[in-house]
Amino acid sequence: MTTSSNDRYSESPTEAFERALATLLREFFANGTEIEGGWEVTSPSELVPDWRVDIEKTSGVVPPDNGGDFIDE
Repeated sequence: MTTSSNDRYSESPTEAFERALATLLREFFANGTEIEGGWEVTSPSELVPDWRVDIEKTSGVVPPDNGGDFIDE
């Protein structure tokens, strides 16, 4: 019996989070959404910490203006 490995199942929780965050940022960037700034992530639970995420574009690339024909590199 042959099984195929799936990379998503072998990645760590940190790697999965980073991949999901990168995908989210690329998709919002491609849609022309303003995503730079500080984001507060809070939880109603006392057991879960609150977080602050700062997003800053580090290159001068601008999204294409051709209606969504964005190439994911």
